[in-house]
Amino acid sequence: MRYPDIPLPPVAGGFILSRQLNRDEPWLAVSHFDPQNYHDALFDAWGIPLPPRLQQVVSKRRAEYLASRYLVRSVMAELGIADFILTNAPDRSPCWPAGVQASLSHSNDLVVLTVSRQPYALGVDVEQVMSERTAEEMADMLMNQQEQQRLQTLPMRFSAAATLLFSLKESLYKALWPRLHQPMEFHQAELVSVDTAQQRAILRLTQPFRADYPAGTLLHAEYLWHENRVITRIVHRHESG
Repeated sequence: MRYPDIPLPPVAGGFILSRQLNRDEPWLAVSHFDPQNYHDALFDAWGIPLPPRLQQVVSKRRAEYLASRYLVRSVMAELGIADFILTNAPDRSPCWPAGVQASLSHSNDLVVLTVSRQPYALGVDVEQVMSERTAEEMADMLMNQQEQQRLQTLPMRFSAAATLLFSLKESLYKALWPRLHQPMEFHQAELVSVDTAQQRAILRLTQPFRADYPAGTLLHAEYLWHENRVITRIVHRHESG
């Protein structure tokens, strides 16, 4: 997985700072934005509806929503789907166009999107590296003893390794949700291996989820570091319909 390097057209006004795309399959796109330059009038100016549930939330949340929807619309246009507006189902999951698999994440001033027309289970996540204290406090909830031992052998701070694991499991949850429509706990998947040279990892389900996701199913992931963040992605081809 490469960090996107193809620039999309610039956006005037200072809110969207940059948008970049990587057309390697599956596509990966990122958008940097400046929350300080956000204002509500941009929703009307860009023709993106502001949902009623977001009208009373803090402006930072509205800025994240607008930046993510703007990136989605831009990338869908690159796929030949014009004027697409991403909405949410009652369970808050995104409603993608027919025949399109995608996943979306954001962290502070960065939005990340992955998209494909192939029959993949796709999940993407971006996380700011957590503090050492947070990593230690989350360890029991996030990982089993074998995973903790595995993370401690990696050539990185434990906080970075724990953030990587957290993000990998978030990507896994997002990848499987469109098929399973059920929540997952952190311990229902475990980290099997991490290849830091290739920036790849393998996760294994520790319990069955439907007939097509039995316990022991291996899911392959990739990741990359950008500044003080990690971006992770699960790309899993469905074996059945």
